[in-house]
Amino acid sequence: MLPFVAAALIALSPQTAPEQQAAAALTDMHAAAARADSAAWEARLAPGLVWVGNETSERWDHDAFVAFAQPIFARGEGWTYSARERHVTLAPDPCECVAWFDELLDSQTYGTARGEGMLVREGDDWRVLRYALSYPIPNDLAKEMTGEIRAFEAATPVVDAPGEPADTPEELAAAATLDAVHRAAAAADGATYFDLFDPDGVYIGTDVTERWSVAEFRAFAEPYFAQGKGWTYTPRSRSLTLAPLDCRCIVWFDEALDSESYGTSRGTGVLVRGDDGKWRVALYALTFPIPNALARDMTARIRAAAVTLPA
Repeated sequence: MLPFVAAALIALSPQTAPEQQAAAALTDMHAAAARADSAAWEARLAPGLVWVGNETSERWDHDAFVAFAQPIFARGEGWTYSARERHVTLAPDPCECVAWFDELLDSQTYGTARGEGMLVREGDDWRVLRYALSYPIPNDLAKEMTGEIRAFEAATPVVDAPGEPADTPEELAAAATLDAVHRAAAAADGATYFDLFDPDGVYIGTDVTERWSVAEFRAFAEPYFAQGKGWTYTPRSRSLTLAPLDCRCIVWFDEALDSESYGTSRGTGVLVRGDDGKWRVALYALTFPIPNALARDMTARIRAAAVTLPA
């Protein structure tokens, strides 16, 4: 969570044909879920899927997530998430078979949501390999709501779902980069911090308006770093996945974090290995996971607050 910076929300379309095809797969997945079409929905999920829900206890593999969804679909009760804004990035590999994305969503039940993840191409079809869902908390409500979440977790602990620890040299190196990112932020070391981001990378904050290029994020953050004001997010669990590419140069991650100011947080995103052999962050999305028991009330309050904002 960082101080508020306004940003216009503009729907951007993927530029290349593979990116357009990957984006279409996401659209198809959401549409199938909305009409409770179990077969069409499952057809857009890769066999190696991991789906990360809003609560930190929610981390499903393919079979577990399908088992969770099928009874809901069988009752004709789908769920509706429609993309308001989407960004798809093709991985730098000749196969053109892996892409990562972030999207801003409208939910019939919960209002504004965010999704980040990774897609893989299998034959002519793109499928979702990783997906992380969250509900952005506006900056004006963040202190109050994260305080409520901390109180809830103190009384009713939410146990983080086990992930996939780093077990390849590439994943270990990517994990070391994430650790260095968090150390640099805590030390307000801007030079080191931004050297750990890909120049074309993206940082997504907890407020719905916060989606920055690295240049935009640096312009915002450097004045705080110059005053010795950093931010501390300490990883308590982390999962990393090396993308199925010959280059072995893309890693997806999700991590549960402890924040001195806000309590439980989550980071999700992508690291890329450059031509110099160094791993850097290409996408980092920070969220405040809302426990399921609080989700209906909090997202209703978020929706009500949005209505009162000036046009």
